[in-house]
Amino acid sequence: MKKHLFLLSIIVLIVLSGCSNHCCQKPKNVIYLIGDGMGFGAVSSLLLSMEEETGFEQAPVIGLSETCSANNYVTDSPAGGTALATGTRTCNGFLGVDPDSIQLESILKKAQKMGKKTGIVVNTTLTEATPGAFYAGVTSRKESYKIAEQFTESGVDVAIGAGLSAFINRPDSVDMTAVLIEKGYDVYLDWKSVLATESEKFVGILDMSDVHRRNKKSNTTASAAEGQEVCLAAQLAATEGNADTTRFSEPTEYLHKACTKALSVLEKDAPKGFFLMVESAIIDGYGHNNDSEGMIEEMKEFDQTLKALIAYVDEHPNTLLVVTADHETGGTGVAYKSHEVNQPEGLHLNFSTKGHTGTVVPIFAYGAGAEKFRGIFQNKELPGIIEELMK
Repeated sequence: MKKHLFLLSIIVLIVLSGCSNHCCQKPKNVIYLIGDGMGFGAVSSLLLSMEEETGFEQAPVIGLSETCSANNYVTDSPAGGTALATGTRTCNGFLGVDPDSIQLESILKKAQKMGKKTGIVVNTTLTEATPGAFYAGVTSRKESYKIAEQFTESGVDVAIGAGLSAFINRPDSVDMTAVLIEKGYDVYLDWKSVLATESEKFVGILDMSDVHRRNKKSNTTASAAEGQEVCLAAQLAATEGNADTTRFSEPTEYLHKACTKALSVLEKDAPKGFFLMVESAIIDGYGHNNDSEGMIEEMKEFDQTLKALIAYVDEHPNTLLVVTADHETGGTGVAYKSHEVNQPEGLHLNFSTKGHTGTVVPIFAYGAGAEKFRGIFQNKELPGIIEELMK
């Protein structure tokens, strides 16, 4: 009997020695980074165009995710986001609801029930499909006014993105910035105010030119959503002397700086930790447009964000970072072309479609509990794994 116990103890020590200090911990905090449309071709475009190590190469755990929806091998963004947010596959076109149109509970909502602070950071509109799947429930992504209303009920502590029109240019004439302010949020409509705020509960609803370099607009507030001047958030900014008529944007730096800002808010007074959902949404657009140059540049910006989040996990080892995609877009591959050694500038991508594909996408995990994401999964399994780790 003693011999058996001794052998068992040796086996346990061997198993434990195979885990890094990060991997064997239970995460207090979770960062869920989703690259919209980011398949292996997109990741390859980064790896082959960078001479230095990328964030992806630092991940100790790599897995695969099948991205089917409930009714198609090829998912759209609402259904793909719903699977990653709720753990349930739904029909294409549905957002945050099951195939019977029943509201689902997202991992963000479950984190709130656990007492965790929550946040959303995106380089698209806050009412887009992927972020919407974490707080809304509709049968069409086109119901942006309803999604915006549901956002005001989301209970998130911090959110940064674009898309003011859905909050103020509404058929019901309701100023949703006023609703947010009534609920205790500070609401900012420009990037400079977001960076400067010391508020612990705020929403930044920015112009698209602030959150992405390709959306080139005027350098004045004329590029903002029509009707901005009459919404409560804009009136308060003017009263406080913050109505700057010039834009202050750093679109190529936006996503990782917005994440850093959100993390600085979420980590304060958070005894039970936090859950932060981040979406890099524009990878998908370059896949749809079959834009090789744009895809490569976008993945370089994604890598900035990824490295910043890895650095945060290194400083906060009780944090889990999970990186994946809702689907692949463009059938993206690396084109056959000769190159000179150490001269990756000649890299070109090829594409098989302007739509989504049903190919598997990568999972990269880093930090506490990362080992749970080694293997092949269905997209709907990921939220359940995160939930179990957070308990």
